[in-house]
Amino acid sequence: MVIYMNRKGYTAIELIIVMVIFGIITAVTLGVTSQAFKDDTDEYYRVKVSNIESNAKRYGMSIEELKTEGSKVITVKELVDAGYLSPDNSEGDILDPRNQKTTMNNTKVKITYSEEDGYKATLIEEE
Repeated sequence: MVIYMNRKGYTAIELIIVMVIFGIITAVTLGVTSQAFKDDTDEYYRVKVSNIESNAKRYGMSIEELKTEGSKVITVKELVDAGYLSPDNSEGDILDPRNQKTTMNNTKVKITYSEEDGYKATLIEEE
């Protein structure tokens, strides 16, 4: 003889097991996706500085008097005006990735030349 039970719901244990499973899935998902949304502004700033320095070095190679003077300090705006950097907005600004409202236009770059080392460019950090 088979007895059929008329069940119209779930027991508390079944609901707790389902909630634990959802909790584990959520914890794993958050752990994986948190790396995808991590703040990369410092890394982006380092890449931007490297780009500015390499383009300033190229700009320095076009300046003949740099070989006799040895060094020259320019601004990022000069690199934009000379066509060595593309501006980040329509006003011709290079934006600081650490704070998108601040421009790097007045940031200075020192370009040096020596027979031993060739051309070098270094961003001068304002304090």
